Amino acid sequence: MATTVASLVLSTGITSAVLQVLVDRIATITQTKITQFKQLQSQFLELGATMTKAKALVDDVENKKCFPEACRILLEDIKSVVLDADDLLDEIDMFLENRTDKNQVSQITQMFPSSFRFNIPSELRKIHKELGDLVDKLEGYCMMNLGQPQMAAPTPILPSTSLVVGSSIISRDPDKKKIIEMVLSDQGEGGGNVSVIPIVGMGGIGKTALAQLVYNDPDVVRNFDFKIWVSVSFSYDVVMITKSIFNSVAEQRSGLMSEFRGVFELSDMWKYFELSHNEIHIQLQKKLRGKKFLLVLDDMWNENPRDWDQLKLPFQVAAQGSKILMTTRSQIASSILSGAPAYLLNTLSHKDCWTIIKQTAGLGDAHENELIGLEIAKKCKGLPLAAKVIGSVLRYKYGERKWGALLKCELWESPEHGNHIYPALKLSYDNLSSYLRRCFTYCSIFPRDHEFEKDDLVQLWAAEGFIQAQGRQEIEDVGREYFGGLCSRSFFQASDDDPPKYKMHDLVHDLARLVSTTVSFSMEDNVSNILPIPRHARYSSLLCQDIKPSTLEVFHRYEKLRTFLLLSEHASNLKQVPYDFFIKLGRLRVLNLSHSGISDLPDSVKNLIHLRYLNLSHSSIKRLPKSLANIYGMETLKLKNCCELLQLPDNLKNLIKLRHLDFDGRVISSMPMDVGKLTSLETLPAFIVGKHIGYQIGELKNMMFLRGSICITNLENVANSVEGEAAMLHEKQYLKKLELEWNEMGSQTVHQEVLTSLKPHVRLTELRVTGYCGLIFPNWISDSSFCKLERIHLDKCHFCTLLPSLGQLTALKYLLIQDMHDLENIDHLLCGSTDTFPSLETLTFRDMPKLKIWSGINENDMPHLIVLSIDSCPELVTLPSLCYLRSLEMLEINRCSELQSLPREGLPLSLTCLIISESDILKERCEVQGADWDKIKSIPNIMIDDEVIPMEGRQN
Repeated sequence: MATTVASLVLSTGITSAVLQVLVDRIATITQTKITQFKQLQSQFLELGATMTKAKALVDDVENKKCFPEACRILLEDIKSVVLDADDLLDEIDMFLENRTDKNQVSQITQMFPSSFRFNIPSELRKIHKELGDLVDKLEGYCMMNLGQPQMAAPTPILPSTSLVVGSSIISRDPDKKKIIEMVLSDQGEGGGNVSVIPIVGMGGIGKTALAQLVYNDPDVVRNFDFKIWVSVSFSYDVVMITKSIFNSVAEQRSGLMSEFRGVFELSDMWKYFELSHNEIHIQLQKKLRGKKFLLVLDDMWNENPRDWDQLKLPFQVAAQGSKILMTTRSQIASSILSGAPAYLLNTLSHKDCWTIIKQTAGLGDAHENELIGLEIAKKCKGLPLAAKVIGSVLRYKYGERKWGALLKCELWESPEHGNHIYPALKLSYDNLSSYLRRCFTYCSIFPRDHEFEKDDLVQLWAAEGFIQAQGRQEIEDVGREYFGGLCSRSFFQASDDDPPKYKMHDLVHDLARLVSTTVSFSMEDNVSNILPIPRHARYSSLLCQDIKPSTLEVFHRYEKLRTFLLLSEHASNLKQVPYDFFIKLGRLRVLNLSHSGISDLPDSVKNLIHLRYLNLSHSSIKRLPKSLANIYGMETLKLKNCCELLQLPDNLKNLIKLRHLDFDGRVISSMPMDVGKLTSLETLPAFIVGKHIGYQIGELKNMMFLRGSICITNLENVANSVEGEAAMLHEKQYLKKLELEWNEMGSQTVHQEVLTSLKPHVRLTELRVTGYCGLIFPNWISDSSFCKLERIHLDKCHFCTLLPSLGQLTALKYLLIQDMHDLENIDHLLCGSTDTFPSLETLTFRDMPKLKIWSGINENDMPHLIVLSIDSCPELVTLPSLCYLRSLEMLEINRCSELQSLPREGLPLSLTCLIISESDILKERCEVQGADWDKIKSIPNIMIDDEVIPMEGRQN
């Protein structure tokens, strides 16, 4: 491995991050949980002091960025002992918490041997001695090496300049054109004279090169009085940057630097250094007053708004149209500096990367190894930096053998590649907080191109203890902030799905594996690890097509594993987990056996006392062992698409720390008894209401943290409004989607009382009511206080004769009303007063067998309606005036056999698509020369009974 990459792997900061977490944790336990145990308190204080000392030494060593193998081994051993200490603290923490909880006595008996309490002091002494010995060795090493010559430090990343060879930048003309248009525009953000244009993208993607192109464009040069280029990088110093800008402006103003306009000479800056910051600000403001300037802040990292506010003070007097062009890897920095959306720079195509390789290597346009070259270019994954490095390698070494070897190797295996590409990417990593570093390196266990969901990854981080509590903020909320921080710095890339999925760019993924190589590994089919599997591995994943119980036994040698993820979606041939698997890997905190063929778990799962996260989704699991409910610390239990799992364990109520219980409500026949004791639950996709105590809807009463969506089904088992009110849905402020479902008919009066009592919190965004038998809906369903409600489904409400006045819901975008057998008339009551449904975009009426008349749309109603669908309303005779729907683009009328005509006033001019099917009267009127032909002939797309009516000949 290249020297620079080796140093990059070692100087990860993970050991320091782990130590910081443990120091904080020991302080918490000492101050809150063992105050009555003087001996333990003394031991904890001593251990905390040793860890604090260890952190100081580790910080010093890791900050040097270069150290020999002996030091690396010491750091790895310290990290291993600290993680062992974390496991011990985990057990002590659980023991102390349970010891004071009378309801958990049975769990203590099963989780901890009777001697555990008496072994705590000796276990603490053992850990303390191991750590102390290692700290003494590290301290001795540091003292011994004071003043000694160090290993060669990695080659630093040089500051950028404004000079550029334009011909060397490939496929950025569209980007250059757009940025130049923004730079030359006189429009300022927020009405000010100076606006900021942020160019955002991951390291090596070409942000600086694009800025150089723009900076040197002739039109740009002519447009500004002053042009200044400042390479910011990590050393963000407001005073130094201000002096650099002042120096550049002063030199340009005096004409001393006409040849190198905007590029300052550091040697001349001494004459301005004696000025105070205040004097520099005043002098710079004088020189910029009324002048139009372009300032490039290249490689901006600073995310402190106060620093930016200080820097920009002198710019306020500049002329209209002045611009600040900023390049950054951080969307956080971008949002702080600019009110405008960031300009996100995308990766290049494989073909463009090949062009850069040829250009850098000095090869001709056509090359004999063109096909191999294109395959090599794919290794760049769209990064110009990687293409340039490969091109420089091939400049003098482009024999056929060299090309073939380069195609087979990975980028980190070549000194030329590793010494340039990964250090550049690692700058982003070095700029992360210690907590974010741990979260990022954990992602190395995912295979390349693996897509993950935000909340699932946050739950994994939480299970591993990576997320630090912040006041009263929920752990997952803090974790989502962590995720956003990594995403905004280009570590994760979002898909176009809704909701989006995420993955890492291949080279970022390689970086994750490099910096986590001492703690993580991934076992994949036909894919070797970047480095040998570490002896102290803690996090692992398995991605193989042919998985047998014997495959799992390979992992027995890594007894300290905390994470085991089975990531293959084709692991159905794994029918069982060996009994010893959970005996050998007793420190697991995260276990994912999803997409496997296992039908049950061995009872040895009770050995996993540290387990926080268990995922059995998409498996053949039929039952869960009762002992699972004795794993006191379980936080996440995922059972999605487990079609053979018909019930949950009866004693699930014991998992009082459970925050996420994810299962299929359509498969599970009933809820476990007293599930309401799980008051920490945030995820509960369904609640199946029972009739008896312990199963009633009132179990939801104390689940105040429920968020996301929930379907409350079997509501026919709610006897009256008192039982309904006991659920306290109106206090569940984090719920976004609520489904209320009756599966059996019952008393109309009871249904009305119960639905009235189930009023949710006004922050709800989606509501679905199914199987309701009342004649009318309660007033709350159309209450204007539901100002965030965007979607409503009213389904199978067979006996309703009146629709609620939903037009008063200002945020409603989607409304579906279907399968209402007794509804005969839709009138002005649906809309309510004037100017109603201000946000509605899609409206659907479906399966209304008795609906005859729809009326009551007035001018200014539904101003943003785009799609209107009327389906299976066989008695419908008339439609309201649709001409007022000025945004309507699509009108679909299906199976409305009695509909007499289109509205007399005609259809809105905005309509672009009309579909009519199985509506014979209307079909006849809409044929060419039919009574309604003139109303539709100008609509671009018309389909009647699956026949497209072409535009040609419509005017005849």
